Amino acid sequence: MDAPIVPPAAVAAPVAGVPTHLRQIEWTPGRGPRRPVVAVLDTGVDAGVPGLADAIDTRGARSFVPGTRDPLSDPSGHGTHVAGIITDVAAGNTGPGVTILPVTIADARGATRTLDLVRGVRYAVARGASVINISFGGEGFSAAEQAALDAAARAGVLVVVSAGNNGLRGGPPVYPGAYRQALAVGAVGDDGRPLLLSAKGPHLAVVAPGDGVVAARAHDRPGATEARTGTSMATAVVSGVAARILALRPRLSAPQVRTLIETTARDVPPSGRDVGSGLGLVDLRAALAAPTPPREDREPNDDTVLVRALAPLMGPGGARGRALRGRTGSWGDPRDGFRVYLRSGQTVTAVLKGPGRADLDLALWRAGTPRGERDGAFARRWLAAISIGPASIERLSITASRSGFYTLEVQGGREPAPYRLIVRRSGRL
Repeated sequence: MDAPIVPPAAVAAPVAGVPTHLRQIEWTPGRGPRRPVVAVLDTGVDAGVPGLADAIDTRGARSFVPGTRDPLSDPSGHGTHVAGIITDVAAGNTGPGVTILPVTIADARGATRTLDLVRGVRYAVARGASVINISFGGEGFSAAEQAALDAAARAGVLVVVSAGNNGLRGGPPVYPGAYRQALAVGAVGDDGRPLLLSAKGPHLAVVAPGDGVVAARAHDRPGATEARTGTSMATAVVSGVAARILALRPRLSAPQVRTLIETTARDVPPSGRDVGSGLGLVDLRAALAAPTPPREDREPNDDTVLVRALAPLMGPGGARGRALRGRTGSWGDPRDGFRVYLRSGQTVTAVLKGPGRADLDLALWRAGTPRGERDGAFARRWLAAISIGPASIERLSITASRSGFYTLEVQGGREPAPYRLIVRRSGRL
C-alpha cells in the first residue's frame, strides 16, 4: 500500500528560484570552514561541465573499470548528474562547498563488478574521502564488499548508498545498500510520498527527493541540465546534506553525522519507522541546527570477530569500571560489541539503559566466540549470559570460569536508539 501524502505543514514552502528537490529538504545556501571530500563511485564525472569544474579533484580522480581509463569523462551522464546534485546541495554562498572525487566503478551501460566496487571504496578511503556516494546496486551478498564497507567505517567514512529501484517488482534486498555500515536511501516524489520504484525493506534508513531531480548534464553546452528519477538521485541529496554538515562541523565523526541525518528526518506516514520511508525525509535545516550527538563507540563492532580489531573496553589491568554512550538498532548497525578482559573467578556486572520506547538487550559472549549463525546450538556453546526484556533497561552479572577477552554486546531493536552502558568488574585484576 502506498504511504499517505505528507501533510502540507511538513513540506517546505516554495522558494523562488530554488529547485523543488532543494525546497523539500529545507535547503538554504551556506559554507563552512572546510570543503569535505565526497567520493562519487559511479560512471565517471564530466570535468568539462562548468558548474562542476571548480569542485572536482582532477588529480585524484581514478577509474577501476577495464578499458575505461579516463574518470573525467562520463559517456552515460549518470555520475555527472549525481555529482551535480551533491554539489548543488552542498553549495556555499561563494564557490563550491564540497570537493568531488570521481571514482569510476561502472561502464557506460551502468554495469559494475564486485572487484571494481571494492577497489573503489578502498581507494576513496585512502584518498581521504569523508563521504562515499554509491548510487548503484544489485542482488547478491558479497563478503568482499561487506569487508570494504567495514574498512571504510573503521576509517571514519560515511558510506551513503541507494536502496535500489526494484520497488515495483520487490524481491531480495539490493546491495550494497543492504550491507552493515551503509546508510541506505530511498526516494520520494514532489508530494512527499515514496516513489513506487523505490525499494522497500528494513535496510532503508531515510528517504530524499528523487523524482525528476534537475542537475548537471554531461557532454552539453555550459549550464545545461537534465532531470533524472530514482534512488540514485535521492542518495546524492543525502550525500550533499552530509557534506554540508561536515563543512560546518568538521570535528563530527561519521556516526555522529549519520545520527543527525536520521534523528532530524521528518516523519513520512505511516507514523514511525517503516519499510517504505525509513526514519523519514531528510531535513537539511533541522540537521544543521540540531545539537551535537554524543560521540559513540568505534565501528565496526557488529560481531565478536570485528570487535577484536578495536581497542578493548577493559583490558587485563586498569579500571574496574567504565561507562559509555552508544547508539544501535538500525539494519546497518544492528548491535555493538565491546571486549572486556576477565580473569577466572572475576565477576563482571553490566547495566544497560536506553529510552523507554526502545527494546534493547544485553549479552555476554565467551572468550574465543567465532562468527557464525546464532542458533540454539551456537548460543549454548558460546553464550555466557544474557538479559532479554521487553524494555531497554537490562542487567547481567556473571563470574568468569576461565580467563580471556569476553564480548559484551548491546543488541538493538527495530529502530536506532541511544543507550548508556555501565560495566564493573570485581575480584583480582
